[in-house]
Amino acid sequence: MSSPNWVIKPLVAEEIYTDRQEYLDYLYHTALKAKTRRTSSTVLLGQRRMGKTEIFKRVVNRLFFEQDHKDPQAVVPVFYSFPDTFKDDWQFSTQYVENFIRWYVAFRFRDPKMLSKETVEREQLIAFIHQQRALIGELAPSVNLLKTLLQQQVTMPEHTALYHPRRVSDDNDSTIVMFLDEFQNTRLPQYKFDVVGYMQEAVESPTCPHFVTGS
Repeated sequence: MSSPNWVIKPLVAEEIYTDRQEYLDYLYHTALKAKTRRTSSTVLLGQRRMGKTEIFKRVVNRLFFEQDHKDPQAVVPVFYSFPDTFKDDWQFSTQYVENFIRWYVAFRFRDPKMLSKETVEREQLIAFIHQQRALIGELAPSVNLLKTLLQQQVTMPEHTALYHPRRVSDDNDSTIVMFLDEFQNTRLPQYKFDVVGYMQEAVESPTCPHFVTGS
C-alpha cells in the first residue's frame, strides 16, 4: 500500500502481508454498518507482534479513502494508539481530544496532513476549523473542550476526553468509529488516573462504536 492510498502507513509490505483478509473485511464492513446503528464495540485480542495494529491501519485506510468524505452519512475513522507512558491525566486528555479533532478534520477534507503536528500546528488547526462554516458547527464543542483542557479547567479530564467522541456523534447524529490500539497500556502501574473505568460509558454507543486491540 503506497501513497496516496494510506493515511496511516502500514509497516508490513503487501507482498508479505497474508492470511488477514478475513479480519480486514470483517472490521471494514462492521465499521460501515455503524451507519445503521447495528455495530457494537469490538475487541481484537492476540499476542504481541501478531499483526493486530497492521489490521487496524489497513481498515482505517480503507475507511478514509473508499468512502465519499463529503457524505454526511460517511463513517469517520479515528485511530489512536496508547503510548507506553503519559506524564499525567492532563497530557493524556489533551492528546486524546486533539487526536480526535485532527482525524475528524483530515477525513472531512481528505487531507492527511492535518494529522501531522509538525505540518499543521495546533493553533493552525483551530484557525482552519473556524474558517469552515459547516465544520465549526460540528466541532465547536471539541475546540472549546481542547482549550479548557489546555487551561486545566475540567473536573475529570480523562472521563470528559474519553466520552467526547460519543458526545460529538450523538449531538450531530453522525457516525464515528474509534480504533484504539495497544489498549493494554492503560493498565501500566505508573498511571495515577483511571482510563479503563471511564471507557465503559464511551463504548456503549451505537453512533460511536470503539474497536480495540489488546494483548
